[in-house]
Amino acid sequence: MSKIVDTKIEYIPIKHLSVVWIQSQRPYNSKWSREIADNFDPDKFDPIIVTKPNGQGQYHIIEGQHRRHALEMYAAKYGNTNPGNEQAPCRIVADADPSRAAEIWLGISEGRKAVRPIYGFLVAVVARREPEVTIQQLINNNDFVVSPHKNKDSISAVGALKTVFERHGKMTLNNVLRTIRLMWGGDPTAVSAVMLRGFGIFLHEFGTHVDTRRMVAKIANSWSPYKLAEAAKARKHSTTERLDEAIAELLLREYNKSLKDNAKLRRKG
Repeated sequence: MSKIVDTKIEYIPIKHLSVVWIQSQRPYNSKWSREIADNFDPDKFDPIIVTKPNGQGQYHIIEGQHRRHALEMYAAKYGNTNPGNEQAPCRIVADADPSRAAEIWLGISEGRKAVRPIYGFLVAVVARREPEVTIQQLINNNDFVVSPHKNKDSISAVGALKTVFERHGKMTLNNVLRTIRLMWGGDPTAVSAVMLRGFGIFLHEFGTHVDTRRMVAKIANSWSPYKLAEAAKARKHSTTERLDEAIAELLLREYNKSLKDNAKLRRKG
């Protein structure tokens, strides 16, 4: 009878263990490896999960890159002049590609050291999880990128993207990204969490009636994303609104300025 789960452990020199598919893992954090090394206990060392070796003899680390580097640090600290030859216990996954490796990493990482949402999102895309794949397509279609760095065209507020998608749907999220792109280009302050959620509320309610040219002329040309967010904070202090609700109310107020009553956006009921 074949085994459903193969738990066989093999000892492999750590010089042959590396993250080959970087998109299937979170970034390496040397401080976390150092912390593991400083508190190293071989009896608590979980096996590193790896794929079969590639053509260069490297095993992709699905889970355990920080333990691998911690073992190397520990070995060097205690006199091993060639710490790369130190052997680590490993469990080899028979068949894995970048997508499967990402899926395994996501499953194992749940409940362990907190994963920054942005890295969880990026790995979920590689694992072909939904809604992350669809959200990534919308991001690409609107010429943005997901990045932890606040550079032009970058979005780091992946939690807000998922919130807008789950509360208001795919069409609204696409409308949010398209409208912000038209209003402020790739300004990263325009795609902060509160701005994304605020635009989501506004465009979900009024989207089919909103003229994006007016959004540019009456709002973007008078308000920077920073000034709009600051005005929303001031409004929040004098109302019971959440910050994203205050953003939506300001968008409605500014959009309706100077419009005739029969052309203004109005709430139903």
